[in-house]
Amino acid sequence: MPLYQSDAFVLRTYKLGETDQIVVFFTRAYGKLRAVARRSHSPRRRLAGYCQPLTLLHTILFGRPSQNLFRINTIDIVQPFRVIHEDFGHLRSGLYLTELIDVATHEHEPMPELFELMHWSLEQLPQTGHPAMLLRLFEVCLLMAMGYTPQLMYCAHCMRDLPLQDGEFSPPLGGLICSSCAPAMRQTLKVSRVALEVLHHLINNGVDGWSDQHFEAEVEQEIEALLHAHLTARLGRELKSYAFLHL
Repeated sequence: MPLYQSDAFVLRTYKLGETDQIVVFFTRAYGKLRAVARRSHSPRRRLAGYCQPLTLLHTILFGRPSQNLFRINTIDIVQPFRVIHEDFGHLRSGLYLTELIDVATHEHEPMPELFELMHWSLEQLPQTGHPAMLLRLFEVCLLMAMGYTPQLMYCAHCMRDLPLQDGEFSPPLGGLICSSCAPAMRQTLKVSRVALEVLHHLINNGVDGWSDQHFEAEVEQEIEALLHAHLTARLGRELKSYAFLHL
């Protein structure tokens, strides 16, 4: 039976019977995979302690390519990210990123760019003085990888080119709308030119342009509201961890 070896993050776990659990891994090489973690008194089978979110693991799973459920051969901890686990603010942010990856990805679909984004973001999280903007960058990069980059260059309704100025964003349409189309649109969000400039920078530069920069609170709130509404519309659901993020 083939072995599947890859670095991985745990996205979530859930019970299987009275003693076992299913672990949902996000692997670098194979995308999202589910595997059974058997509980046992044997030290070799004490895997549950390793299967925690926000820990970089090296996993060896075995099973057939057509299977939906794999079995765990070995798990080794590569990077524990203890600082994140020991800080409530970092923990909330990390769990939000984890749920975003889980909801946005499909099983058996490799997305190494998202794996690298997750790894980079967890390394940056304890170092940044502005975690909110790090989350916004993660959201933008995730949307781009999914093919849902916010449309800021032309009207999402009539396709007219838009100047860089204060405008309105339509989450159902996934982009800015012009002043002519805006009166007929529902569920729009006002967005300032400054917020749009920041969004343009995030989209055009990605993680390479990350500078841990702080912006006015109103600007950051505008960007968060726009991206949250856009993500919710694209994913079709509200993330449980988003409310937890704002406790």
